[in-house]
Amino acid sequence: MFEDYLEDAYHFAKEANLLTDDKEANRYFRASIFYSISAVEAFVNFVGDTFLKGGKTEPYEVAFLLDRKFWISGNKFLILEKIELHRLEDKLKYLIKKYVRDFDFEKEICWSRFIKFKRFRNSLVHPSEDTEGIVRKEYLRQVTDGFPAVISIMDTIFQGVFGKPLRRSLADLTI
Repeated sequence: MFEDYLEDAYHFAKEANLLTDDKEANRYFRASIFYSISAVEAFVNFVGDTFLKGGKTEPYEVAFLLDRKFWISGNKFLILEKIELHRLEDKLKYLIKKYVRDFDFEKEICWSRFIKFKRFRNSLVHPSEDTEGIVRKEYLRQVTDGFPAVISIMDTIFQGVFGKPLRRSLADLTI
């Protein structure tokens, strides 16, 4: 599903750029932003599901990635069906620290841009008076910086976990 969301985000951003009406363009930019972050969330779930099916990852790590509560009963570790939400950034940091060498969170531009992009998305999802006057130029800037950061982080993790890059058709999506 994460692949579909990436393609949707790309499509909405491209359509926004073609529109002449700013209000309509902003609508498409917002859709692109929402789909971009949803793609990352779906990607983390994909990795967690893959780990779960593979059976080689510690159960508490799988529980963390899949937002499941875990419990120890006697000498058994249990992943419960109860939800325990964890921040997306924390899940990404875990995957990067465990599977990617030489990734410096302080120096990697894709990481700082992703964090800014996610904060911007959060400001749209949880609006305040500050978000009412966002102009087309700001939406464009956010998508232009944020979408490539999403792709880069996902590609970095994919290579670290699976030993190969994202499908080329995804990695080559540029806005």
